[in-house]
Amino acid sequence: MEMVIDFPGGKRVDAHFDEFIVKTDQLPEASAPTPFDTFLASLGTCAGIYILGFCQKRNLPTEGI
Repeated sequence: MEMVIDFPGGKRVDAHFDEFIVKTDQLPEASAPTPFDTFLASLGTCAGIYILGFCQKRNLPTEGI
C-alpha cells in the first residue's frame, strides 16, 4: 500500500491510500478532526475490531462495552 500525504491549504493535512482519503485539520478552521484525534480514533477502532471478533466468536453481547 502506498500512502501519499498532501497539504491542501491552511492547516489541513490529508492522507491518500487505496481509494480512501483521511482528512485532518486544526483550529481555527477545524473542517475535519485533528491528526491527534484521528490517531486516537484509529487506536480505538483497532482495539474495537478485536473485541468485536472475540464477542462474536463466543456469542457474547457487545452492549455496554
